[in-house]
Amino acid sequence: MRGTEAVDEDYKDVESPTDIAGVKVVDVAGDRSFVRIGSDLPFFGVSRAREQAASRAAHSAGLAPEVRWTSPDAMVVDFVDGRALTEDDLHEAGRSGPDSKVLVALAKALRTLHASPVPSELEAFLKEVGDVGWGGPHLAKWLSYAEEKGYNRLPLLPGLRDLIAELEAIAGPLGPNTFCHFDLLADNLVLKKDGSILLVDFEYSAPGQPFMDLAVLAMGCSLTADEESSLLSAYLGKELTESDHYRFKAVRVLAALRETFWGVTAELSQSSALTPEEAIAYADMNFGKFTSLREEFRSLVPPS
Repeated sequence: MRGTEAVDEDYKDVESPTDIAGVKVVDVAGDRSFVRIGSDLPFFGVSRAREQAASRAAHSAGLAPEVRWTSPDAMVVDFVDGRALTEDDLHEAGRSGPDSKVLVALAKALRTLHASPVPSELEAFLKEVGDVGWGGPHLAKWLSYAEEKGYNRLPLLPGLRDLIAELEAIAGPLGPNTFCHFDLLADNLVLKKDGSILLVDFEYSAPGQPFMDLAVLAMGCSLTADEESSLLSAYLGKELTESDHYRFKAVRVLAALRETFWGVTAELSQSSALTPEEAIAYADMNFGKFTSLREEFRSLVPPS
């Protein structure tokens, strides 16, 4: 998510070679740590207790920096000696194919995350939100909020529940909920010197479907069809079928819808770091991406 920080200066700017978004580097006698400071963001479904639990669990799985210390509104983690990936890195990796070193490392990290136990704090969020489907708990929460407020600036709500049901039917039966990151922006992926990849920024982590996690990444980075195929092939460890492609395209529409409703939530609640004008612009931008992906999906021929 962009502009997630609350208006009370939640997260400080990066001052480190790793360029990880939303993190302050503190150096005490040569001992460097990452520090994040911020309160809960209830309209967005962000709980610092859940973020901290997810960060600890990811570290236990070898996927994230160690959490050194926490308080209700702060977290200190180990400094990561590496660099944040860029969207250009992911485009280049996707063009190189599923055997590119970056995609192999990324796929390994994501498979490990999705195979790790879901922290109980994240499971509790599902009970709070209720039935969530393919889109995950945050989309369910943000959509309900928009409906409650009668949101109508963008033509989003009419017929939307039917569209979601259609996309979810195409995506297929839900598998067991797994430990998902759900904010896989390029700068939340840290490439270490040994070639492995760590994940950071777990504030939107929740139980969900692995394909949705991958769709958030592909949609957010605007991967091309070929780049997207490389990502999926690397993750699945096989050549994609027509059904794999078609299902993923449906889930990618849901990912764009999810990001649109983040913007709608920012617009309605005015509780993000964005100004009202910026929130509207962000919602508009992602609504445009959503409508484009929806129309692209509708133009596809279903696999036989």
